[in-house]
Amino acid sequence: MESDEKNIAGLSHCDWPAKWIGHEWGQPCALLRQSVLVNKPVRTARIHATALGLFELRLNGKKVGNSELLPGWTDYRKRVYSHSFDITDRIVSGENVIGGMVAPGWFAGHIGCFGDKGFYGRDPWFSAVLKLDYEDGTSGELVTDPAWKASAGAVVGADLLMGEEYDARKEIAGWDMPGFDDTEWKNAVLFRPEEEVLPERIEPYPGVPVQTIAELPAQSITEPKPGVFVFDLGQNMVGVVRLKLSGVPRGTEIILKHGEMIEPEGTVYTANLRSARAVDRYFAKGDDEEIWQPRFTFHGFRYVQLEGLPAGIIPQLGTVTGVVWMSGLNETASFECSNEKVNRLFENIRWGFRGNYLEVPTDCPQRDERLGWTGDVQIFIPSAAYLADIRPFYEKWLVDLHDAQCPNGGYPDAAPFLGRMHYASAGWGDAGIICPYTLWQMYGDLEFIRPWWNSMKKYMELICTDDNRHNGPAAQSYGDWLHFGEETPQRLIGLAYRAYDARLMSEMAEALEKSDDAVYFKSEADKGRLLFRNEFFRGSKIAVETQTACALAIHMELLSGDDLKAAEECLFQCLENSNGYLTTGFIGTAYLSLALSKAGRPDLAVQLLLNEDHPSWLYEVNNGATTIWERWNSWTKENGFGDPAMNSYNHYAFGAVCQWMFESLVGIRPASPGFQTLEIKPCLTDRFDFVKGSYDSVQGRISSHWKKTSAGWIVEVETPVPAEVVLPTGTYRIEKGIYTFEVNA
Repeated sequence: MESDEKNIAGLSHCDWPAKWIGHEWGQPCALLRQSVLVNKPVRTARIHATALGLFELRLNGKKVGNSELLPGWTDYRKRVYSHSFDITDRIVSGENVIGGMVAPGWFAGHIGCFGDKGFYGRDPWFSAVLKLDYEDGTSGELVTDPAWKASAGAVVGADLLMGEEYDARKEIAGWDMPGFDDTEWKNAVLFRPEEEVLPERIEPYPGVPVQTIAELPAQSITEPKPGVFVFDLGQNMVGVVRLKLSGVPRGTEIILKHGEMIEPEGTVYTANLRSARAVDRYFAKGDDEEIWQPRFTFHGFRYVQLEGLPAGIIPQLGTVTGVVWMSGLNETASFECSNEKVNRLFENIRWGFRGNYLEVPTDCPQRDERLGWTGDVQIFIPSAAYLADIRPFYEKWLVDLHDAQCPNGGYPDAAPFLGRMHYASAGWGDAGIICPYTLWQMYGDLEFIRPWWNSMKKYMELICTDDNRHNGPAAQSYGDWLHFGEETPQRLIGLAYRAYDARLMSEMAEALEKSDDAVYFKSEADKGRLLFRNEFFRGSKIAVETQTACALAIHMELLSGDDLKAAEECLFQCLENSNGYLTTGFIGTAYLSLALSKAGRPDLAVQLLLNEDHPSWLYEVNNGATTIWERWNSWTKENGFGDPAMNSYNHYAFGAVCQWMFESLVGIRPASPGFQTLEIKPCLTDRFDFVKGSYDSVQGRISSHWKKTSAGWIVEVETPVPAEVVLPTGTYRIEKGIYTFEVNA
């Protein structure tokens, strides 16, 4: 961090040197500008910018940086983030112009599933500080204040859920360039704190902002109705469209509708978006060629429906390009096997991850929701940690989570928190314990735990009482969300997480060298396991015979001895009763395959992976899915679309099987935090000709590649650290290097 960033970091809004400025009250989007004269050599120039809403920073006619949707989403009542840019190489001698474009975003636009608009505030605001250090040792500063000039521009309206409207006829040429005459522009208006609430703090952004990670050209065009053209990008994605027009008359209104599926007659399906319109509008200015890309919205879509072209103008494939947005994380995983449908499943999981790791870990990216549901987060975080280096993403989101923590210690159902939901829901609130633990295990960094330790203890104090909504006699939660068949009692799920959380807390306390806490939480884990056992059994007989209950018991290590054996046999019987198909919802599915491998039956987990009827992962693949669906039957050939009230086609929760694919099928898992040592235990099966995968851990690349031969299997492994390779022929302890093993059938 540069010295001036240190000086500006973590300020209260009273100490932040710049004012919050905008255009007119009730103006959803605005242009803001100010000139600064530079008449001597500059050593460094940095600008720190933020917004209540979204901003794009401009300097001398060009965008600054390559990020989107800045400054990101927070609980704006508590904090907003600033972004810092080194613009030394772009400062010129003489006049320089700083420009800001602002839009409502999460602050003042539509947000969530409750119909809110302006949940945090009514209008967007911009604030920035330019710091200039000159070669002669002097310095200068420019801040946003009422001397800045403001105007409406070509962005007529912008909303994350509804879409963006752009009127190219209203473009103001050179508005962000030196020499522009802004005498007709109004002075910027100031934020009035008596009418809206300012955030308590302004801090440097701790994560990785949203960036363009790919572009998807259109694969085909159809015309289901005269003048209605549907572009298929071939992949469900998240981001925006880049529109390219040629020879379109001035004033032509082009409408872009976005959807994940198409109706039987060929138009874009949008019923599942609920109140999110997801429509962009562009008014042409009449140039020979026009290119436009929205700045202040995003959509989840595979199909784009274009309307409004004059008769005789036929769009080409290049008219529409999908621009994929995601928080700019480094991806770390590869997977390939002999079954192309399973390869497609892995890509579906990866694309679901990409689409929902956008600023916060959302449940879905397309409808009027897009919330950081904590249950989805904790279920999927082990898979996410294989797919990418998620450390910077969670440095930011753990702040969101703790900003939303209830005074009684309960973690919320979603973070950032929009109210009207609950705290300490079993499987949801536990994200406050499971996420820091998982990050420590995957990266070996206790700083994901240490700052939050007292808050985590407060949560445990809440759920380890005799009467609480998490696991008490009248427990209330979402249960095993979207399960099939017999329900797993909510209290039993809560008791499982209570014991599991306590065990994880004991391990973390030992790592933090907090011996008293370690002893206390070990005792709580023992107590929690007994409570679970008494609820799961009636005497010596299992009382809750569901796949989810058994999977929780086995994976979370809640039982031992004959009790564990009984749970394993019950799980096997449950699968036999369902013809080898799962009946689990969000909670159970996350642990089912892992529990089967732990119970010594990875073959049953392989069968689950390869099932192709409903419900199964390959059922979705066979029905054309390119991301993970919210429901196993979100669309069927027999019945078409599922209930549009809750039917996302990009919902990563059921993609949590990715963890099992790496840890069992490929066979890579950490044996100590941060992969300082590891275990390689591939699931060798004749159901695949080969399986290979790699993971770029914090220690280096780990890979496992096994292939079937006439005599058995050949296993090739690469490890950057000491490892234990577990094969049917024995256990082998190896050092850093590349090794080959032959295994006879």
